[in-house]
Amino acid sequence: MIAATETLWLRAVNAVGQRGLLPDKAFSLTPEELGNEVARRGDERLLQLALGWYYPASYGRIRGVLSDEDAMRLVAALEAAVAFAEADASPEQSARLPEIPRSRKKTRNCELCGLQITGS
Repeated sequence: MIAATETLWLRAVNAVGQRGLLPDKAFSLTPEELGNEVARRGDERLLQLALGWYYPASYGRIRGVLSDEDAMRLVAALEAAVAFAEADASPEQSARLPEIPRSRKKTRNCELCGLQITGS
C-alpha cells in the first residue's frame, strides 16, 4: 500500500509541476507545505490530497477524509488539467506555425536593362 501511496502522490506532484505550479524548492518541502504553495498559486487540490489522504495513508496507515478512490479521482483530475492546458495552448501554437509559401510568381528579365521583373 505504501508504494501505491507514494506513486499516486508523485503523479499528483508531477501533474501540478507540468502546469508550472511547483515552487523551485518543491522537493525540500513537506507534502503539506507543498500543497500550501500550490494552493497559493491557484490549485488547492494537492493540499486536499496531502491532508485528506496522503498523510493518513502514509503515516497513520488509516483512512483519511478521502478514500483511495477519491484520491485516485482527484489525481486523475489533476492530470486531466494538464491535458486541458496543453489542448488550450494548441491554438496559440497553431497561430505560430509558419505560413505556407505562396506559389512563386513568374519572373522575366527586362529587355532593356536585364533586371529581373516579377509579375504575371
